[in-house]
Amino acid sequence: MLSLPANLPPQSRAAERKYIEAKTLPEKIKYLQEFISTIPEHKGNEHMRRYLRRRLALLKDELETQKKRKAGSGGGGFSVKKEGAAQIIILGMTGAGKSALLSAVTNAKTEIGTHSFTTKEPIPGMLRYEDIQFQLVDTPAIFEGVYYGSSWGSQLMSIVRNADGIILLLDGRDAGNQYKVIIKELGLAGITIDKKIRKIEIEKTTGGGIQIACTGRIQCRVEEVDKTLKEAGVRNAIVRIWGDASQEDILEAMDQTKTFKASLILLNKIDLCPKALSDFSATEKREALGISATNKQNLEKISSAIFKSLGLLRVYTKEVGGEPANKPIIMREGAKVLDVAKIIHSHLYKNFKYARVWGKSVNYKGERVGPDHELMDKDIVEVRIK
Repeated sequence: MLSLPANLPPQSRAAERKYIEAKTLPEKIKYLQEFISTIPEHKGNEHMRRYLRRRLALLKDELETQKKRKAGSGGGGFSVKKEGAAQIIILGMTGAGKSALLSAVTNAKTEIGTHSFTTKEPIPGMLRYEDIQFQLVDTPAIFEGVYYGSSWGSQLMSIVRNADGIILLLDGRDAGNQYKVIIKELGLAGITIDKKIRKIEIEKTTGGGIQIACTGRIQCRVEEVDKTLKEAGVRNAIVRIWGDASQEDILEAMDQTKTFKASLILLNKIDLCPKALSDFSATEKREALGISATNKQNLEKISSAIFKSLGLLRVYTKEVGGEPANKPIIMREGAKVLDVAKIIHSHLYKNFKYARVWGKSVNYKGERVGPDHELMDKDIVEVRIK
């Protein structure tokens, strides 16, 4: 352990003592995070903070390895095959109404109980939105400490990480507290619902060593970047850097490796607490949709809200002289014409000449556009080749 500078506040020394005396790996991670958060942010403490962040990354990797080992020896885990346009995991605390919601908006047959922790394993159901469907997955209840508690927590966070998005279902009578618990547990698992524009992204991989892609200039030797990441327990990763970056920038990016998940916040049981939505918005500064799973209130708004939260668009392809396809290609906002050509066939992509587009993204029907033309929802695309 590093010797502490004399100018650290008492709470930092108390947090360090908890970390040193911790007996289990989850406790060590918890108290080391607490320790780091209490250290004043100024240049004199940066060397120590850097060391502690590396140590924290190593401990988290060790815990993840242990959980995978336990899950493997247990003969299975949570797993749901993806279907439809996107897979959405419903997260909520016990009694929030996850099973009631799934039953009310999909074809799924679920057990809706009055006792705690009724749902023991993931249950999928399909929700229609116009001409596409979303797969909603009811999950075992999340609770404070679930990430550290058992393989249950590890399996739950694993399917969240694999999903396209999440619904945070909160009981309107205790929405603020439930929201804080869920966000905390997601954070411990390295998952965030806040999308940030980052200067540096570090994507861990299963092999290939450290690969660096930079649009600017790295203000240190590449070997130093490699060493920095390996000291933090990252041996295989793709590092994407936009603009110039120093070694300190890369160290800071180590704290920003959380996985972003698009989210929709639903406040259930608003028939019992009409002020829940306004109170939640005022305290948490978050947009939410108030619903009642039992009284069917606002349930018809959920599918369009999911579509919007995921940032999706539908593109219909068309052959020259033919009719638009009935089934759309599901793409992300910002998708371009050339992206459509890639999906259809490599031949169209390699021999792309131009495209004609019908829809909101063009000024008139069948407008001729180039490969970088950005598409909008429900556009029809006809690709022409050389």
